[in-house]
Amino acid sequence: MNISLAGKLALVTGAGAGIGRGCALELARSGADVIVNDIDPVSGQRTAEQIVQLGRKASFVRADVSSESEVTAMAKAVSAQSDKLHILVNNAGVNMFKGIVDTTPQDWDRIMGVDLKGLYLVTRSLLPLLRSAGGASVINIASVHAQATVPHLTAYAAAKGGIVAMVRSLAQELGPMQIRVNAVSPGFVDTPLMDRWLASVPDPEQTMRYVLSIHPLGRIGTPQDIGRLVVFLGSEMAGFITGANITIDGGLTAQLKH
Repeated sequence: MNISLAGKLALVTGAGAGIGRGCALELARSGADVIVNDIDPVSGQRTAEQIVQLGRKASFVRADVSSESEVTAMAKAVSAQSDKLHILVNNAGVNMFKGIVDTTPQDWDRIMGVDLKGLYLVTRSLLPLLRSAGGASVINIASVHAQATVPHLTAYAAAKGGIVAMVRSLAQELGPMQIRVNAVSPGFVDTPLMDRWLASVPDPEQTMRYVLSIHPLGRIGTPQDIGRLVVFLGSEMAGFITGANITIDGGLTAQLKH
């Protein structure tokens, strides 16, 4: 079944690279026009140009989602383009491999500011446009680390767990407005962040072999994999799904190792 999002307007935060870019491009391939947000204007404009090449309308709005003033300015820019927003993908996020001893209060505030507060600021500022769409969908990119995690991801795991909890509450609050709210929790995904992590380990090739070995499907995810799930959740085919957290990890967290 082909999903058509023709006539829909979507906004994707952190869409300059990785999962965000994958989501933006898949939404465009399904017929949506897309507003691209990122803190980096070069990568953000590149994503917008790729969307135009797919035959859809696109614009770029720079904003740091952890800044209330910048998010407010972004919301005004979006309002100037349309009085409706049908799909919001809260994807922008940062990561940090530090345990609690090494995590400074500034580190903590940065992770929470982008990964959790940013979701709150963006959703709140765009709520009038979502409400006027008459059946909007908010999709928040969480992580498998919201359910099962590893050492030295103290702040990141906490933020992603907060996203899933917020989704459950927002689904109830915004449901009467006909706004659906869901979370998507990816596992390993082939992104620049994954590349940087591999580059930081002593033996990247051996590490990658191990990573593949713990996936029942024998591969890691792609931004396109995540984007296709986002397209489904943004469509009317998912019209009765809200308050859910959907894991997309190739079977990684389905396993009990013994």
